[in-house]
Amino acid sequence: LGRQPYPSDMEKPLSKYSYAGYKRKFGGWRKALEKFVEHINKEEIPTTKSLSYKSQISKTHKTSRNISLRLRFLVMRRDDFKCKIDGRSPATEPGLKLEVDHIIPWDKGGETVFENLQTLCSDCNSGKSNLDFKLKKQ
Repeated sequence: LGRQPYPSDMEKPLSKYSYAGYKRKFGGWRKALEKFVEHINKEEIPTTKSLSYKSQISKTHKTSRNISLRLRFLVMRRDDFKCKIDGRSPATEPGLKLEVDHIIPWDKGGETVFENLQTLCSDCNSGKSNLDFKLKKQ
């Protein structure tokens, strides 16, 4: 870019992580850069303690379990505001409640990302519980 990036520049394909990620992890872009310089200048041979820490990181989730309102809307819009299992919609059945659900359940390692979310009606979602279930396109 030839300049310090704006938060809007920190999106794919230029950046793997968003500005919010840098802010949450380091407290801001500038502090992230300072940590990077500190990391590069530090010449440390990995020890068993640091290796075990890395294995602990891989077992934790990268995203929050909670689904943001924006992501919830995008998933429902992608699924045409219909249940992916039985096709019911609040437009045809007033009072029907739609929910956004993890395809691979959170407790089984599923992340809260667009590709791992689907729209289900409350009946289908409560019946599905924490089973892995994605309706295959026909």
